[in-house]
Amino acid sequence: APDPEVQVPLTKRARYDVAVLQALDKITAQTVRFEASVGKPVRYKSLVFTVKACERSTDEEAVTDAIAFLTIDSQPKAAPGKPTPAPRQAFRGWMYASSPGLHPLEHPIYDAWLITCRAAAPS
Repeated sequence: APDPEVQVPLTKRARYDVAVLQALDKITAQTVRFEASVGKPVRYKSLVFTVKACERSTDEEAVTDAIAFLTIDSQPKAAPGKPTPAPRQAFRGWMYASSPGLHPLEHPIYDAWLITCRAAAPS
């Protein structure tokens, strides 16, 4: 018999087009909130955020949360007359808005976390 303690969501999580992210420059203490559309890379200083999926928990789940799968590449801007440096992956995985410390970005200068997922505004 199935384990009665295991709660399987009855409905699929709603998928959204836009992740709302927040980043912190640990050196200047500057915080910026920005949006990243799924599949469209967004640059913040030397980081490039690419959101692959953004979803919100269902009503059946115990915790109301926003969850995003994303990659964050570290890629300094090119110096004048020089080629753009190759990106290095700084983060790849799921970020949870309710638990920013669960899968944190490990970076010496920047911190970043998910705020929420939302639908794109109609054009």
